[in-house]
Amino acid sequence: MANLAKTAWLVALLACLGVGVGAVNAAPVSKTGEQVFITCSACHLPSGEGIPGAFPSLQSLPKVIPQEGGKDYLISVVLQGLNGQIQSNGNTFNGFMQAFAPTFNDEEVAEVLNYVLQHIGKATLTGEQMIVPAEVATIREQIKAGNWPKSHALRQSLTLP
Repeated sequence: MANLAKTAWLVALLACLGVGVGAVNAAPVSKTGEQVFITCSACHLPSGEGIPGAFPSLQSLPKVIPQEGGKDYLISVVLQGLNGQIQSNGNTFNGFMQAFAPTFNDEEVAEVLNYVLQHIGKATLTGEQMIVPAEVATIREQIKAGNWPKSHALRQSLTLP
């Protein structure tokens, strides 16, 4: 009986800590774009308007998507980060965006970018304009292999707001 009480107590403790019996074998669940954006909003604010001089607005990012290399650039910025001085919407920013490759999986990167484009930037994306996890995976592999330019280099080829 004492062993049963100990087992019940341990199961209750694990449940309080959020560890379920089947949790060991459970696959990780990807977050939605809105959930991932909570991390982004710490710097870019919940509205996506950014912080003057430090973090640019995300509201005009839909202008990047139709450009050749636009999707690749956005994916690269999330995966590799972007550091140093940039111009955006006529303003100078000298901030630091960390690389989120270690933090977010391919689905979460695609989801957060689509969320920003559609809900922050108010874009209506066509099927081919949507960012899909396979595109993120391809760029992630190129970065790992050392065959992908830094985000600043990709930025140079675009006409950005």
